[in-house]
Amino acid sequence: MRFDYVIVGAGSAGATLAARLTENPAITVCLLEAGGGGNGILTRAPIGVIAEVRDFPKINNWAYSTVPQQGLNGRKGYQPRGKALGGSSAINAMLYIRGHRDDFDNWAKIGCDGWGWDDVLPYFRKSENNQHGPDAFHGDSGPLEVSDQQEPRP
Repeated sequence: MRFDYVIVGAGSAGATLAARLTENPAITVCLLEAGGGGNGILTRAPIGVIAEVRDFPKINNWAYSTVPQQGLNGRKGYQPRGKALGGSSAINAMLYIRGHRDDFDNWAKIGCDGWGWDDVLPYFRKSENNQHGPDAFHGDSGPLEVSDQQEPRP
């Protein structure tokens, strides 16, 4: 089988890129993901983030470690990374967090044209389907469901 594009990794970026490319029906895309569907209880319940802690069984997690670091008194750095449909977004306790406005604006100041806050905000708005509806910062017709916690627990 032949494809116009092969995208490795069905995380937030890979899945978004595949969706955008296939808006053109003439383009074919193969989206590859090494992990599973990411639909187990550990990805559907916020408490599942505990499974990403070092030394727990690695479920949906590449669980990268560095070599021992001098600046960490010889300890290894641990970096959980998603190995499932949704990538690292599948293992982040179901939190939706954007970067800070100043970070985007600082990137633009040092030469990353098109990465200022005002440049990226329309894409954040386009991507989200916010339960509170649209406003100057949020959208309501994108593929990303954004909502408040459904069942708060004390």
